[in-house]
Amino acid sequence: MWRKFCLLCSLSFILNATEVDIYALDVKKEGDFVTANDDVVIFSDFYFITANKAIYNEQTGEIELFGDVNILRGQNERAHSSYAKLKLDGNEGNFENFFFTNNNLEVWFQSKLSSFDSLKFKSTISAVSSCNIENPDWEIRFSEGWLNRQSNFVHLYNAKLYVKNIPVFYLPYFGFSADTHRQSGLLIPNLVLKSSEGLYYEQPIYFAPFENLDLELNPQIRAKRGFGIYSTLRFIDSFSSSGEVSFGIFRENTNYYKKENLKEQIHTGLEIKYARESLVKSLLGDNFQEGLWVDATYLNDVDYLNLGHRDYRDLTSLISSKVNYFLADENNFYGMYAKYYIDTSKTNNKSTLQEYPSFQYHHFLNELFNEKIRYSFDASFHKYYRQIGPYANQLNFNLPLSYHNAFFGDLLHFTFTENAFASLINYTGSTDKEHDSYFTSAHQFNLYTDLSKAYDSYFHTINFGLNYLLVGTHSGQISEEYLDIEKEEQHLSLYNVQYFYNKKAQKKLKHRFNIDYLDKKGQFDKLENLLTYYFNENAYLNNELVYSYQENRFTNIISQLSLNIDFKADLEFSHAYQNDKYGKYSFIGTRTNYRASANYNLFGGIWLDIQRAHPNMWELGYTYQRKCWNYSLVYRERVDPKLTSGGISARNQSGVYFVFNFYPLGGVKYDFSLKENENKI
Repeated sequence: MWRKFCLLCSLSFILNATEVDIYALDVKKEGDFVTANDDVVIFSDFYFITANKAIYNEQTGEIELFGDVNILRGQNERAHSSYAKLKLDGNEGNFENFFFTNNNLEVWFQSKLSSFDSLKFKSTISAVSSCNIENPDWEIRFSEGWLNRQSNFVHLYNAKLYVKNIPVFYLPYFGFSADTHRQSGLLIPNLVLKSSEGLYYEQPIYFAPFENLDLELNPQIRAKRGFGIYSTLRFIDSFSSSGEVSFGIFRENTNYYKKENLKEQIHTGLEIKYARESLVKSLLGDNFQEGLWVDATYLNDVDYLNLGHRDYRDLTSLISSKVNYFLADENNFYGMYAKYYIDTSKTNNKSTLQEYPSFQYHHFLNELFNEKIRYSFDASFHKYYRQIGPYANQLNFNLPLSYHNAFFGDLLHFTFTENAFASLINYTGSTDKEHDSYFTSAHQFNLYTDLSKAYDSYFHTINFGLNYLLVGTHSGQISEEYLDIEKEEQHLSLYNVQYFYNKKAQKKLKHRFNIDYLDKKGQFDKLENLLTYYFNENAYLNNELVYSYQENRFTNIISQLSLNIDFKADLEFSHAYQNDKYGKYSFIGTRTNYRASANYNLFGGIWLDIQRAHPNMWELGYTYQRKCWNYSLVYRERVDPKLTSGGISARNQSGVYFVFNFYPLGGVKYDFSLKENENKI
């Protein structure tokens, strides 16, 4: 009965406007000191504390805590120790056998002796980890360390990395950010060993001085080739715009430069990307939309891209830059464009055709006479230019006018479209002619139906139609191929699009079919068919093909099978075949992913070049995943076509890739190239 009464024993104090409440089974006050024993609970403006014993100095505001000490500070910080001394009206403390965590941090600390103030948290003979507290998979033990409580950056001295109590790595100093906010510092290095270039080491350096701006520097060394640095500045300059600016320079060693017969010994380049959704529309009204997109690249040769930290695998030698801007309301669209090309296969860029500026006006589809007649209008201007060779200015007009009606209770729909197109060209530097003009009209008839019906076990929708394009009058011609104008032939098209759904409204089958018949040639043009069957939400089969009657062969075939088996295994199988004016290739690819357990994930894949009868790439590996760390081990072989300033080559590379990551500290990727050679194409 007496112990139950003592549960109500408490004292309250006011110190420098900080209220302190002490509750315990036994509370005594002698002068400036208050001693509390048994089930001590303490409240203040900063802390919630429980302990076996507490001695509080109401004059200085200091409190000593003994036994099983648990401390909550604010909503995020939690601590446990066998002894603590705190200043309750401030932000200072000392601890013995201390354990500390913070909801804003991704790691915990454990130490023999610790202390903190408003700026720092210090500890000696300590450990830090993000794994389970009991028997952690990994931890870093250190003799001395401190945490910046404002930036949450950790500094450790004499740090040893332990994996399951086995020391595996030592650093005299180690620093890392302990939260998920952006911090300046070193990023994960990239280390590669290649037979052709020797040791390749790249150490990214990250600067984040402001919330809306950061800078990444990527210095690199290729032991047998040379050295350089790439940089990327990213920024957000308004609520509706952002961009990045990249610059790089690399210098080849003289021996490598002469051996590979490269175009330039020093490779430089500049890239700008910028997007903005609002420039002047705020002055015009809420019904306007606006957009600006800049994607520009300037370089002295293509090796600038090959040596950078981005992965460029495009074999084309034409590097393009563009600036696009549009302004639109509900009826009108205004566009302005510019394109600039750098042909890296040429010794200079004077004969490369550029396109700037281009202007476009488009009037969106409008209705006349009770929605029966619809029209739109499009006008565009293109200015082509080059220093050497002929170029032109082109003005295009396009006016489609359509009539629509429905019959038999909307069962059958009919659309007639009359389309007029005109193009005017003015040449400069041409020895043959100064002007060209082209005009054509087309009459299009479309008869179609949209039907849907529910059956006992499924729901079916179908769009079936017949479209006939009749070429009308035309006059003039355009002699230059770069003035791209699509000339349609008179043809008849039969098309069909249909879907099947089950009782749960899940899509089961999609089918699209189209066949064209060339009227004047008296033969079929091409047949297009797409079929996708959804076995269930975890499996589908897709096939798309194009057959050319004029070439008497399939020009495009794409097939894909995707399976997810019991949420443990994923399998993808694909086949791609192309044989048209753009070239011929045939590939088979497959990739599988198997979750063997909660920790192990096995994966592999192979991509076969059927035309050349060899694998273009294959890989096999696994990932071991834990809550606080993971690693991946992969063996990979691949053949890549590669464009350099010394010509086009095929690069054969095989290697072992090892990646490990300790969350949230980061990790390292190692690329051990076992074999590498390049052959000129």
